[in-house]
Amino acid sequence: MGKRPASVDFASWLLWFEVIVGFVVSILVVVFRDDLQEAWSPGRSGDSTVQPLDFVPVILVLYGVIAVTALTLIPMLRGGQNWARHALALLSIGIVLAGLATVRTMPPPLFRGFIIAAAVVSAVTLVFLWHPDSRRHCRAPVDD
Repeated sequence: MGKRPASVDFASWLLWFEVIVGFVVSILVVVFRDDLQEAWSPGRSGDSTVQPLDFVPVILVLYGVIAVTALTLIPMLRGGQNWARHALALLSIGIVLAGLATVRTMPPPLFRGFIIAAAVVSAVTLVFLWHPDSRRHCRAPVDD
């Protein structure tokens, strides 16, 4: 296999960046859980005994699964595995869709900025994952 194209390298760096930013956002979720709970909880009535669910463990597990999956697939993408390119593209699409859905819930401004930035970086990552050079790199025969 020849030299790896720049589009694959750039997509890899963007995916690493997404994992790092996701870690920062996960820490912010833990730190600012009360602000998020206030923003995402329905109006409370004084006589309600319903307690809101704790969403922090769900977010941390979701981040862990996505980060481990991405970090496992990035070397495979760099090695020319086409299925890894498609799987990473699906992860990026999921981040874009989740970001758009979360912004509609009106989270605090700090989170809104991170979410919009993550969605934009994921969309740019998709461009590089689906770039013709990336496609050629991943469809080339893999040397054993």
